[in-house]
Amino acid sequence: MKKSLIMAALLLACSVSGWSQAKKPTIMVVPSEAFCTRNGFTQQVTTTGAVSVAPDYARAMRENSDIRTLVSAMGDFMAKNDFPIQSLEQELKRLQTEDAELAMMTGKSGGEINETPLERLRRTAKADIILDLDYEIHRNGPRKQVSFNLQAIDAYSSKLISGNTGLSSDANVPMTTLLEECVLSFKDNFLSGLQHYFDDLFANGREVSVTLLCYDNCPIDFEEEFEINGEPYELAEIIEAWMADNTVEGRFTTAAKSANRLRFNQVRIPLYAQNMNGRDVAIDAEAFARPLIRMLKKKPYSLVVGSSPRGLGEVWITIGDK
Repeated sequence: MKKSLIMAALLLACSVSGWSQAKKPTIMVVPSEAFCTRNGFTQQVTTTGAVSVAPDYARAMRENSDIRTLVSAMGDFMAKNDFPIQSLEQELKRLQTEDAELAMMTGKSGGEINETPLERLRRTAKADIILDLDYEIHRNGPRKQVSFNLQAIDAYSSKLISGNTGLSSDANVPMTTLLEECVLSFKDNFLSGLQHYFDDLFANGREVSVTLLCYDNCPIDFEEEFEINGEPYELAEIIEAWMADNTVEGRFTTAAKSANRLRFNQVRIPLYAQNMNGRDVAIDAEAFARPLIRMLKKKPYSLVVGSSPRGLGEVWITIGDK
């Protein structure tokens, strides 16, 4: 069974070598939420008093050898074709170790490390693309049929990049044959979708969202006017001008605009930017917003500004407090 899963996954490797020679996005392969729910690999998560059900990836990888093998095989062929891979298993182990270390850390006076859910989110994996894997084996006596689903999801915008479902024939043949049949049925469409995504990413930048909010104790709002080059402009106009100057080809959408709230969607940011040492580094929504935050802290604005990342593809900027 493991051998057949590996062989099916390796079929997706072809046609990849011709992709862009530029730095490729980091990929992580995970069991799908549907697979985890269907097989009972879930856990209850409490956030700000609300209880929700989330996939338990660690348990799925630990207790289901088939999905573990398939996830490993998919990651292996992507890595062999020069796609940076983050191992789900290793990332889960790292977070588990960090959790244990943080729980044991105490100060000299007995104080413990305090960590909010958002802070924990910031130290989770930063894969650009999530490959969501799901499959089912349907048995009818000696006959078997396999359904196979693979989705590529942009970790920043949560948009579906490429997704296809394969269904084998219902036959009494080796599992290898059925899995090969499934993968071959959607391989070309799946790779074509990824290719289109990469082309768009390198040409037009990564898509993120930026929201600016005013605290009630903020001395100004986004309708406050400042003099720029001898002309009065509202703070909202100044921020929109900054967005136009710093996005790829000035591409963004002002989704909400009021005295106390600005929201920008479909913000196209460059994949890389220079850090304080002049080195090109990959950036996310929070890193993209840092120059804007620094600008607002300086004269003539002199504002107290804070930021709160919400995953890789969204950041909230708060005016008037941190």
